[in-house]
Amino acid sequence: MSRPVALAIAAGALACGPDAIVDPGPAPVIVSAAASANPHSVLSAHVIFDVRDADSARVVYAAAGGTSQATPFTRVRAGTDTITALGLRPETAYTLGVEAIGASQSVRSPEVAWTTGELPDILRSVRLAGSGTPTAGHTLVVPVFLGGESDGYVLAFDETGEISWYRAIMGEGWAVEAKQQPNGNISVYVGRSYGWQPAGGRFIEFRPDGEPVRSFAAAAPYFTDPHELLMSFRDTVLEAVHLLAYDLEPYPAEQTRDGRTSLAVHRILRQRPAGGVEFTWNSGAHFSTADWPEAGVPFDLVHPSSLDLDRDGNYIVSLQGVDEIDKIDGRTGEVIWRFGGAESDFIIEGDALGGFRGQHSVRALANGNLLVLDNHPVPGGAQSRAVEYRLDEAAGRAELVWEHRPEPAIASPIMGSVQRLANGNTLIGFGVAARVIEVGPDATARWDATLAPGGSQALQFYRAVRMASLYQYRAP
Repeated sequence: MSRPVALAIAAGALACGPDAIVDPGPAPVIVSAAASANPHSVLSAHVIFDVRDADSARVVYAAAGGTSQATPFTRVRAGTDTITALGLRPETAYTLGVEAIGASQSVRSPEVAWTTGELPDILRSVRLAGSGTPTAGHTLVVPVFLGGESDGYVLAFDETGEISWYRAIMGEGWAVEAKQQPNGNISVYVGRSYGWQPAGGRFIEFRPDGEPVRSFAAAAPYFTDPHELLMSFRDTVLEAVHLLAYDLEPYPAEQTRDGRTSLAVHRILRQRPAGGVEFTWNSGAHFSTADWPEAGVPFDLVHPSSLDLDRDGNYIVSLQGVDEIDKIDGRTGEVIWRFGGAESDFIIEGDALGGFRGQHSVRALANGNLLVLDNHPVPGGAQSRAVEYRLDEAAGRAELVWEHRPEPAIASPIMGSVQRLANGNTLIGFGVAARVIEVGPDATARWDATLAPGGSQALQFYRAVRMASLYQYRAP
């Protein structure tokens, strides 16, 4: 009798009396196991197995001479099931085996051999290479126009700067915003919109193995904006999607700076998973071209660059086109406050630059503060930085409480991101400069990397997002 069975019987005997014997049930049996290619990525392998009397299973795998790794345990059904090993190296020989757990013990299948294939030509020289040590995990990046104007690529890089996960979307246009959603799936915008063209696009949700699950687009008559998709869940059930949308509305040419006779006017939409609209906020009811800052030629009315949910369920929206961050009531659509811009409700204190300009990736933190990628374009470049503000709504004051301003300066007049990590570090993406920097709470750099095809001119990206795991969502 194996030791786990003996322990189970002993525990049952103690619980039910000296004469009681508890039957732990049959031991799990793995009838067969085999590996096969994942058509979405050579950096993974499907392991198909036939199992009996098991509750859960995982794949244990290792490269020759390498450390053994494992997928998370997942519930399995009797009969044939599949688990996909992710994060493999290209052109590498692996051994893979299935470990199954039942009521009484675990069993392992015989190992099977698998050799991964070559990366697609377009990805072979792409690296996120730098110096220092990043927080453990994978960094998700969408390189701008890596596949031209027809194909999009979502890439994740491991701590060494090598590609550990990718998904290509062919023939639908470029890719823009991507993130790991709370259910562990990855979403990405694909289409042909920067946020003001009369062009279609959609967000696609992929499982970790790259298999598409569903897609989301703004309800008619609106176009889908590429800057943000948020998904809200109750337990594991998707309740709502939150996205930005726009339509084209006529404007007198004398009110626009380049003679345009129409502008894209943006909305916040909250939609049911099937597409029905539950909530709409119309920027055109609150802004006009008189709100535009003096510099630049806006292509649309407010050009939102991010959307977030505050702790109270209301919206925090970054309106890049008017240098403003607003809080919007998620039920009534009322503007709760305006921060920055021509009609700010706050006086900014402690900020040597006097506030933010052209900002992206505004995030509501657990402490109630706002974390902002301040692109801060200036004539001839930009003074891009990450900043954190504490807002006193009653007093109408906003205090800069944390800042990372690179030295020497990094110019990223558009694009970019900020992300506060669980260990207190901050991941900053300077998109135009193709730089990703992780800094500590003291604002000193811990890791500094550049996205580039090996040795040549750097690529660009919209955001850089840290993921703790390729398999499931955990706070990074």
